[in-house]
Parts: sequence; structure tokens; C-alpha cells
Amino acid sequence: MRWKSALNGKWLLVYFLMAASTFAGARLITPAAAPQAGVEGFIQLGFYDLMSRRKEIYDSHMQTVNHATLTTITNPNDNRFVLKGKFSEINEQNGKRFFSYTPIYYSTAQKGLMIDGLVDMLMHIDFWMQPVYVGNKQLVVGQSGAIFLYPLRK
Repeated sequence: MRWKSALNGKWLLVYFLMAASTFAGARLITPAAAPQAGVEGFIQLGFYDLMSRRKEIYDSHMQTVNHATLTTITNPNDNRFVLKGKFSEINEQNGKRFFSYTPIYYSTAQKGLMIDGLVDMLMHIDFWMQPVYVGNKQLVVGQSGAIFLYPLRK
């Protein structure tokens, strides 16, 4: 008759492990927080290739609209270049915020631009950004190595 109590103990252990794994999964996978509405910022992006002595400078305008961040990137040296896209936050995990990128409009007269590599990366992976505090300054560090001083100037 002792085997029944051992069997009940095993079932109790199984139920406990199932409940613990459910709560652990719920804690690790948190839903994405909606970005603040009405936030707007301007930054300048630079791509540099030391071997070929090339550089590309772009102006970026970002704003939050309907739970997404819309970006418009232009080239101050070539008014034919326009890149518009949408960043949607999909997850937050361990302090990192994960985003997906959807291009909306892309126009350029040139081929082989360095920014094309960044756009290709953004379209094919869900990338992360993480806020970091250094003293009283807040920085945002990106998966591609980008570092932004936050908040962006208005």
C-alpha cells in the first residue's frame, strides 16, 4: 500500500513543476509596452568606410504615432534620397526592447550605399535596443553598436 503515496507524491511534484514553469515563462515573456504618444526627435546618422574613404551622412526624423515609431531618413547632400519606415515594439525581455522594422518608402538615385546594409539587417531580424544609465545621463545602446544620448533633442 505504500506505492500509492509515492505515486501521489510524483503527481504532486509534476503539478508543482508545471505551475513553476508556467509562472517562469510568464515572467520571462512580457508583452510589449506601447511607446509614449507625441514623442519626436531628430538625429544625424553617419556611415564611414575607412578603407575606401567613403562617408554617408543622413538626417533622421522620428515620431511616435499609433503605438509605432515612424522614421524619415533623408540625405542633406542628395535630396533624391528618402527612406521611410515603421518600428513596432514586439517584446521586452531582460531590459531589452525588441523591435521589428517595416519599410514604407525608399527612393534613391545611387546604388551600393552603406545604409542599404543597415536597412537589410533591420528588415530581416528583430533587433533590440537597451537603455543604459551612466551617472545621470541616459543612453540607448542598439544591437548594431549604435549609441544614442536620450532623450533626443526636440
